[in-house]
Amino acid sequence: MFVVLVSAAAASVASAALNPLTAVWNEAASAPPPDRRFSPDQQVGIIAAAEQEAPTPAAAAAIAFASRQLGLPYVWGGNGPAKGDAGYDCSGLTMAAYASAGINIPRTATDQYRRGPAVPLAALKPGDLVFYGNNDFAHHVGIFVGAGVILNAPKTGAMIRLDPLAAGDLFAATRPSADH
Repeated sequence: MFVVLVSAAAASVASAALNPLTAVWNEAASAPPPDRRFSPDQQVGIIAAAEQEAPTPAAAAAIAFASRQLGLPYVWGGNGPAKGDAGYDCSGLTMAAYASAGINIPRTATDQYRRGPAVPLAALKPGDLVFYGNNDFAHHVGIFVGAGVILNAPKTGAMIRLDPLAAGDLFAATRPSADH
């Protein structure tokens, strides 16, 4: 029995060392299912931890701004109430969140991805932008908050919410900064 456990542990360590995405995929797989809603207390805990663990003050400020938008409707092309829209779309939310922190990023998910700077998916930190699609076209972006969760403006008919980091067509991440 001991030999089997040691062998299984060694295989897991080898797999993690060989595949830098293993941590991201394992975190996504252990995250709550997509239909799970977080209680208000869970949301507060997730957001508070994200702000504490953010790598920069700007990332913490972006998370704080985006978290205040929870419950607003997804609006395709939406730039938020301050710009006359009832809510945001995904890239409108990320752009507004970082603008509130003094960092200007482009309006569309693809342009935000191209602006960078790139971050390995295995090294995600709270405040990082995560992109879905491919290198030619990012069709969606969310704000990583840790623990396999993103702040997300998901789709028409939905509200801005916390969702599990889904690995489906997740392909890249960036860490917006003032000097890039």
